[in-house]
Amino acid sequence: MKFRKRLKRFPFLAVMVAVSLLLTAAVIFLQGDKRRTGGDGVADGPAARLRKITPLPEGPRRFPERERRGVRIAVIIDDIGFDLHQVKLLARTKAPIAFAVLPNAPHAADAARLLHEAGKEILLHLPMEPRSYPAENPGEGALFTRMTAAEIRGRLAEQLRAVPYAAGVNNHMGSLFMEWEEGLTVVMEELARRNLYFIDSRTTPNSLGRTTAARAGVRFAERAVFIDHERGYRAALANLVHPHRWDWEKGKPLLLIGHPFAETMSALTSAQSRWEEAGMEVIPPSMLVGPPDGKERGKALARYW
Repeated sequence: MKFRKRLKRFPFLAVMVAVSLLLTAAVIFLQGDKRRTGGDGVADGPAARLRKITPLPEGPRRFPERERRGVRIAVIIDDIGFDLHQVKLLARTKAPIAFAVLPNAPHAADAARLLHEAGKEILLHLPMEPRSYPAENPGEGALFTRMTAAEIRGRLAEQLRAVPYAAGVNNHMGSLFMEWEEGLTVVMEELARRNLYFIDSRTTPNSLGRTTAARAGVRFAERAVFIDHERGYRAALANLVHPHRWDWEKGKPLLLIGHPFAETMSALTSAQSRWEEAGMEVIPPSMLVGPPDGKERGKALARYW
C-alpha cells in the first residue's frame, strides 16, 4: 500500500519503473536471439541446419555459367558385346560416347565393328583380378596376379585380337591386379608399344595405374564418376547433372563411366541437353587423355622376371 501511495505521489517514479522493466525484457530477448543465431546473425538451429542439407529438387536447372562453360566431358559405356540389338541402338547416339567391349562377350568382335562403322571410339574392357575373387569372377581371359610376364603379354595380345579397332584399354574389375606394380608394368609396356591409351576405372583407391603409365609413356586418364553405381534413372541423372558432383573439378576434363542399362542411357540423353545448355562439351576419351609423361619416358623399366 505504501508503495502504491508513493507511486501516486511521484508519477515520474512509476514511469521509470515501467521503462526499466521494458528494457530488461528487451535485453533478455536479444540474448536469446543471439544464442539462436550463433552470435553473428546466421541462423544455426535445427530448422536452419535442415535447410542447409536439403538436396536440390529433381528437374531442369541451369549450371552456373562461370563454372561450367568450357568444361569437357568424356563418357565410356562398359560391358558391351552381349546384345547386338542393343549395340545397334547405341550406335545411333549422336554424342561422341566411347564403348568398352568385353573380350569374352559372345558378340565382342561384331559389336566393335558395328560401333566403329558408326564412328564410335572403341576400348578393350580388359578383365582383371578383383580382391573378391573367386566370389566375383572377372570372366574368361582375365589377368591374374599369379601370372608370369610372358603369360600377361600373351593374354593381353589375345584380348586385343578379340576386340578390333580398340584405341585404348580400361580395366574391368581389377581391384587387386591394379595394385600389383610388376604385372601392371608389363601391361603398360605392351600398350606403349602398340600406342594405346589407358583409362583407369578406379576400382581401388590404391591403384598404380597413373604411376606405371607415366613410367611407360602411356597416355592416361582416370574415372571421376561412376554414373550408375546405384542403378536407376534418377540415381544416374543425379550423378550426371547435380552441381555438387562437379564442384571439385571446376574447369578440368571429366571422365564418366556407366553401363548400357536402359535407365542409364535415358538419363544420359537427358543430361546431354543440360550440358549443351551450359556450354559443356562431350569429347571422346582419346581427346581427354594427356600426352605421355616425359619425366619418366625413356627411363629403363624395371624387369621383374
